[in-house]
Amino acid sequence: MPQKLWILTGCTAVGKTALSLDLAKTLDAPILSCDSVQVYCGADIGSAKISETEREGIPHYGLDLCNPDQTFSVAAYQDYALKIAASLKGNLLIVGGTGFYLKSFFAPVTDAIEVPQEVRIEVENLYRQQGLIGLQQEVLRYGPVDMNPSDWNNPRRLLSVLGKQRVIQQSQKSLKQQFLQQNQDLWECFSKKVIVLERPQASLNQRIEQRVEAMFQAGFLEEVASLREAYDSCLCPPLRNAIGYREALQFLEKKEHDLEALKQEIIHATHQLTKKQKTWFRTQIPVDLRLDVSHESFDFRDAIFNKVGL
Repeated sequence: MPQKLWILTGCTAVGKTALSLDLAKTLDAPILSCDSVQVYCGADIGSAKISETEREGIPHYGLDLCNPDQTFSVAAYQDYALKIAASLKGNLLIVGGTGFYLKSFFAPVTDAIEVPQEVRIEVENLYRQQGLIGLQQEVLRYGPVDMNPSDWNNPRRLLSVLGKQRVIQQSQKSLKQQFLQQNQDLWECFSKKVIVLERPQASLNQRIEQRVEAMFQAGFLEEVASLREAYDSCLCPPLRNAIGYREALQFLEKKEHDLEALKQEIIHATHQLTKKQKTWFRTQIPVDLRLDVSHESFDFRDAIFNKVGL
């Protein structure tokens, strides 16, 4: 019988962490975080990283894997996740909402292709010379691409895609062939069950507001100030651009004083993220079960037993 991966995901603030502990006990499974910010040491409050005392003795993996000045890629995450899964004999519960990390359990991910520095310089020079339209035209020159509509006007995303297109052209291999050559059937021997947690938008909005307020009460701004002082401009792009950290860094750099405005900015950015996440969960990964967890009488374990089966 194949080893089973249980994947528990859903929008930011939907309530994954609390329910993950309950499910981990039921499955007798350790937890692997699937969060691209929680991998960074010191990024605790803003990523809602579960503390040692909150873990209730359940082993947790995927936390504090690198320093904030080091970029942790999808490829690095997949290598790490495979080593953890291979070291276990029973169930593994994967918890988090980072899209590309989740998708790496099911399909090749373009971000796993490493782009050499010289290729990065080439595409960055193109952007400086021809702007966004130049990037868009060059990406299309290589043929159709699988991109979210919102990414089409995102220079950073286009630079990444174009860099990988150049690498593929130079190697004369398709994206899937190149990826699979390095990662042959990584997850083929694992059975997977995917559970997406959901809430009505009003309930989710309320939880987002409560979460942001709790972050600041717990010392989030002080956490960001400490990271900024320790690493300054060396903070890696994934952390510097993460929701919450991005806005707080700008707040500190501009020496602003309107704390309520900062909170509202983070709340708004989180609302926008959850909209994208909902679309992503509908289109990018196979889902076995969607659960509305907004009801007070909700019995999580009973729902899993009845609808998916343990």
